Amino acid sequence: MLLALGFNAKLIAGGQTLIPMMKLRLLKPTDLIDISHIPSAGMIEIVDDSLRIGALACHNAIGSSSVTEAYPLIGDCALGIADPQVRNMGTIGGALAEADPSGCWPTLLVALDAAALCLGPEGERLVPVRELLVDAYSPALEDGEIITQIRIPLASLSPTSAYVAFKRSAPAYPTASCALSVQFEGGVISSLHIGVGCAALIPFTLPNIQEAVAGQALTKDLINQIAEFATEVSDPFDDNRGTAEYKRSLVSSLVKRAFANVELRRAGPASVVSHSYYG
Repeated sequence: MLLALGFNAKLIAGGQTLIPMMKLRLLKPTDLIDISHIPSAGMIEIVDDSLRIGALACHNAIGSSSVTEAYPLIGDCALGIADPQVRNMGTIGGALAEADPSGCWPTLLVALDAAALCLGPEGERLVPVRELLVDAYSPALEDGEIITQIRIPLASLSPTSAYVAFKRSAPAYPTASCALSVQFEGGVISSLHIGVGCAALIPFTLPNIQEAVAGQALTKDLINQIAEFATEVSDPFDDNRGTAEYKRSLVSSLVKRAFANVELRRAGPASVVSHSYYG
């Protein structure tokens, strides 16, 4: 049906990104196809070695699920998005398919080596999110192809994890964000997954970070080095949320804050601030 209706036909589920873009006349679809009632498309479960989330799972359902509660960065991300209406209507699949460079989910999914299961006229294919997000608002989806499921490797997830974002106000997109998952063995880092958002046209990870930190203790000096590296790799642009220079300073601060939250959770269950506001 999507192909038959032509290029300007759009799918709609929660509509929390599509409808605002239509109001701003940034999108003018000729047809809307409601997919919000597809059975089992909002599943959240662990299968084999991955956490699997249906594309139509809403943000609130993901953040409140008993399946995800062992991985606190998921709740940090999902339950800090916008306001209750958006969290109960907006879907993870829609957020990813929109490929907004300021979105919360893309940053987290890039950090965690997630993949998107895509269904199109030629069948199914599993695409790493890092390859799906080729440019701002330009996901690498084929004609007539849709995202049906998100898969996050359990090896990337940890109870010592955090997602942090800095916003003008709660409903606004972040000015900068960071997703961080750290695993420890014998008091040293065994793996580290990190993603930075809103500091380039697509969210990014830090090159060769796994090899650089494996086997090291998590010290203040190491955290400062990682924060400095993240700042160097970032390539932000000026917009109404701040200058490129300002955003680089935020990247450094948020990386450090994410590590601080990880350390709090490493010591035991802890209440942390995941989203902070300056408006």
